Amino acid sequence: MKLMFELSGEHPTLPRAEAIACLESEFNRFRVLDEGKRILVADVKGNVSKLSRLSLSHYVDEFLFSCRTEELFDYAKTIKVDGTFKVNVKHVAGKKTSNIERKIGDLIHGKVDLKNPENEIRIIVSDRCFAGKKILKIDRKAFDKRKPQFRPFFSPISIHPRLARALVNLSRIKQNQVLFDPFCGTGGILIEAGLIGVKTVGSDIDEKMVKGCRENLEYFGIKNYDIFQSDVGDVSIKCDAIVTDPPYGRSSSTKKENIEKLYERAFEVFRKILKKDRYLVIALPDKRFIQLGKNYLNLLEAH
Repeated sequence: MKLMFELSGEHPTLPRAEAIACLESEFNRFRVLDEGKRILVADVKGNVSKLSRLSLSHYVDEFLFSCRTEELFDYAKTIKVDGTFKVNVKHVAGKKTSNIERKIGDLIHGKVDLKNPENEIRIIVSDRCFAGKKILKIDRKAFDKRKPQFRPFFSPISIHPRLARALVNLSRIKQNQVLFDPFCGTGGILIEAGLIGVKTVGSDIDEKMVKGCRENLEYFGIKNYDIFQSDVGDVSIKCDAIVTDPPYGRSSSTKKENIEKLYERAFEVFRKILKKDRYLVIALPDKRFIQLGKNYLNLLEAH
């Protein structure tokens, strides 16, 4: 099936990278067919519902066609639907599209139902026009309900759940594999991993954070986890992915250790505990730490 990903505009490169990572994780084979501004088209075989794990996309659609803007109405005549339908046209620059929606609706044979249609035709106007039939909508509001202030154990320095999920997805982790966060804090990353069926393992040097992380995981119904107190240098488990947002040396605690020394110790351990050909995804406060990481692991991408 040919799929069209409607990518968010939250970051210039992360939404596409996350979509590619999820395709690599969930499908044995796929092929990128086309791309546009905030659009990715790929040919896949498999269960498309697995892509509901995405966080930086809005919709995944069955791809219908792409064309130049001046060709849109001619191409719209080829759209076929079985049952009722509605048309949604979105311009990436935010321009009004209601007139285009009405005209395309007139060109499609079928009954319009704006409230509860059996088919939703989605057309994205960017550098070109891309058309698709909605398969699934990413529940992005659910991430907001998991913001730090809505957890029983609260820390204001946790990253947004949408970004945490994107980091998890970038690791190419699969269901039932082991994902490890050695600086787990309140568990923001582990929550997002657990919710997609991943075995979550976390550690933190602060016992208070360890207890709070357990409390948060239980609150969101996550049972397949192992959380323990440890310095990153003492960790010896084997894992399928490492995803972490380590202390930055400001409001986060490093137990007074020099931040560069801490990161160097961490990268050395990551190289030992990460299984072969698997991925580390790490949020870093400064680009200079990328070079430090390259001393221990191969760099795939940076955003």
